[in-house]
Amino acid sequence: MDKIHCPKCNGKLRQLTYQKIKIYRCTSCYGIWLDALEAEKLKELKGSENLDIGNPETGDGSNNLEDDIICPTCNVKMNTILDIDRHSIWYEKCPKCDGIWFDAGEFKKFKENFQRSTLLNRAKKVFRQ
Repeated sequence: MDKIHCPKCNGKLRQLTYQKIKIYRCTSCYGIWLDALEAEKLKELKGSENLDIGNPETGDGSNNLEDDIICPTCNVKMNTILDIDRHSIWYEKCPKCDGIWFDAGEFKKFKENFQRSTLLNRAKKVFRQ
């Protein structure tokens, strides 16, 4: 997986490791590629949001929902997923390998959505007791 390219800008994806989890970040637009289940693991790890060095307000500017985004490992069209919570984000997921592409800044928002829903669930449990 050394020579995979960004599905948005065709830049080079550089491998990084965070607490034994491998991710790939584009050296040009700073988007992040995560293999299956890595997003779920990373969103629970303290400090993992720092892997996303892109601007969460602007991303990389290539959030066009009409473009076909091709999986960097399987070369199939990825599905566009809408995550609605504190932040509404659109990210891409491969139907074949379940890899996920986050534009610059989207992983931070994805993690904040998770943290918010976790806090709400804890608060609901307290009030039910």
